[in-house]
Amino acid sequence: MDLEARHLRYVVAVADTLNFSRAAEHLHVSQPALSARVKAIERHLGVALFRRTTRSVACTDAGARFVEHAREILGLLGEAEREARQSAYGRVLPVGFYGVAAGDLTAEIIDRFRERSPGVEVELKRHGWEDPSAGLRDRTTSLAFVRPPFRSHGLRLLVLGTEPRVAGLPSRHRLAGRDRVDVTELLGDPVAVRRTADPVWAEFWSGGSVRPAALKPRLVEVGDVDEELQAVAAGRAITLTAAVAETYFPRAGVAYVPLTGLPPSRLALAWHADETDPVCHAFVAATRDVLARRRAAN
Repeated sequence: MDLEARHLRYVVAVADTLNFSRAAEHLHVSQPALSARVKAIERHLGVALFRRTTRSVACTDAGARFVEHAREILGLLGEAEREARQSAYGRVLPVGFYGVAAGDLTAEIIDRFRERSPGVEVELKRHGWEDPSAGLRDRTTSLAFVRPPFRSHGLRLLVLGTEPRVAGLPSRHRLAGRDRVDVTELLGDPVAVRRTADPVWAEFWSGGSVRPAALKPRLVEVGDVDEELQAVAAGRAITLTAAVAETYFPRAGVAYVPLTGLPPSRLALAWHADETDPVCHAFVAATRDVLARRRAAN
């Protein structure tokens, strides 16, 4: 067989999630089909890329090296696609995001950027929680609206703002009627945790930084906001989320209560520290302009 881009994406998706079922969902293929395709790739290479048990999946040393090069190749392919489109339609700047991007700042930043760079079109690219870098890790995006902390080595971050966190509780929860809840009062509750291979991201959103080491958390993995809120409304879990959720994601059966005892959520614009593209830096400059304008108005 000849290796193709789709084969690289199969392996990278498994490496990102360390779970064949989740990777299959992300790729929109069946889990048995994905397993068979990865095995075929391993037979072609003559090496095992993953160690599999009934409870876990992990990259082998050969697999980690393969994934590293696969990311580079996919990044180059993405760059080639962008340049081809740009040559036909003009410059396109891919900007990653998840959730609600930068909220009400998003349109203002893009408008300011268009004033600075009228010949460049901004392409907003939605990402799931599997990749907290919103495409920067595999360079399918040039910049991204993100919510650190996550594994951000090699990235620069411009913080756009901070906001407190809230507890999303089932409406019949014992603390749902409170004006405020301290996170220590919720340590015994199962917590919805965002499905990701990034442990820094997972710990932040599950409250791991304040949980005693001896207290093993009960985690309910969720893939997106809908799954998260369904789990909460059904009484299967609580969620520790950003206050913006109350505005953008109201849901019957879910009560949002202000939370104390956890660090706030930060919203940031991220880009590669080695980025030399002047268009990317123009987007950063436009963002700084908007932040300065907001500060002056307040």
